Amino acid sequence: MGGRTARSEPAFLAELRALGAPPALTVRLRAFLRALHPGAQERIYHSYAHTCEVAGLTARMLKSWPRVPPDRKILLILASALHDVDPRRTPNTAPRVPSTLRHLASDRTARRLLRDFGARFGFTAAQVSALIMATDYSPRPSEMRRKRAEFARARRAAFGRDPWIGEWGRRLAFWDQIATYLRPPADARKRVAGLARELRAEQPDFRPEKGMREMSRRFLANLRRDPLFLYLPLEDRRRFDAAAAELTRARRRARAHRARSRVRARAK
Repeated sequence: MGGRTARSEPAFLAELRALGAPPALTVRLRAFLRALHPGAQERIYHSYAHTCEVAGLTARMLKSWPRVPPDRKILLILASALHDVDPRRTPNTAPRVPSTLRHLASDRTARRLLRDFGARFGFTAAQVSALIMATDYSPRPSEMRRKRAEFARARRAAFGRDPWIGEWGRRLAFWDQIATYLRPPADARKRVAGLARELRAEQPDFRPEKGMREMSRRFLANLRRDPLFLYLPLEDRRRFDAAAAELTRARRRARAHRARSRVRARAK
């Protein structure tokens, strides 16, 4: 998994170098990413650590497919690393893909980074952006259909008739959603608490004790049912099941605590 401390190098950067990326380019990428995740990093979900988890899982999964060309692997890893770049968002809130795309298109450092990666490995900034669009998520089915349609249009414009891009986009989205839950259960629980803080910051009337319970249940069940789950290594699947079980226990403990509180309140 990528980046467990501020000093350790995320594993995906080492994999980029192994695939042919110059060290100077990976150093620039790391500095770029670390500067662009606003908020209390230890108390939010969409942190620099989450970026490293997603890019690390992407790099790990691609390593198991030797027939994928190195330049395509670098494109996919880079898109996963950049998918949450949204430095202008309010601190401690979630990034937004449209804001990420605007920053990558307008920021001079971002444009140079994409230009230098693309010139060396044969892809364009538009192709990186199209793949990032595949990671856009909404729990609302109608919004999700719209986002998928937007990705389909963007990938056709950027890649033409390449038949694999739709599938790679689907895999990037899945790895983005599941990466946190392949961490130890305590880490996953802490990250879900960070997601609740982000939602509270955006929606003051959000009730995490109710909303997060139902959202987590549905979200984890959908990940477990996805056919891509079976492509994960066995150890990853076991970690996911352990994290899901821990989150379920935490919800049950919370319900029991609230029930006891109501009993004590009535007794008074």
